[in-house]
Amino acid sequence: MPIYTTYLGNKPKAQAQKLGSCFVYFIMRAGGNNEVAPSKKLLQDAKAGKINWDVYSLCYLTEINNFTSRQWMEKRAEEARVGNVLLVCYEKDATHCHRRLLAEEIAKRFGVEYKGELP
Repeated sequence: MPIYTTYLGNKPKAQAQKLGSCFVYFIMRAGGNNEVAPSKKLLQDAKAGKINWDVYSLCYLTEINNFTSRQWMEKRAEEARVGNVLLVCYEKDATHCHRRLLAEEIAKRFGVEYKGELP
């Protein structure tokens, strides 16, 4: 089973129900998954226009390159082998969003499939 992504305004719980067996994770500081949420400073710098997407991406991937984040990602990969995993955050456009970067990183590191954004 794969990993999907969506944004908070896209009714993730309703979408998860359509997927059947689904694990839903809110990838934001208030969502309880701080191991893989971007740091407050990184978000502030991006929103203030102090850094561009390329720098943001590199910084975010560096932030999640640690033991705790790796354990979190490995657990999600294990879940993706038995059910669907849905990563959710606030950003509407997944093109410039950490949830997509995270899903791609999990897929790359642990050999699970990332199917992209739910419509």
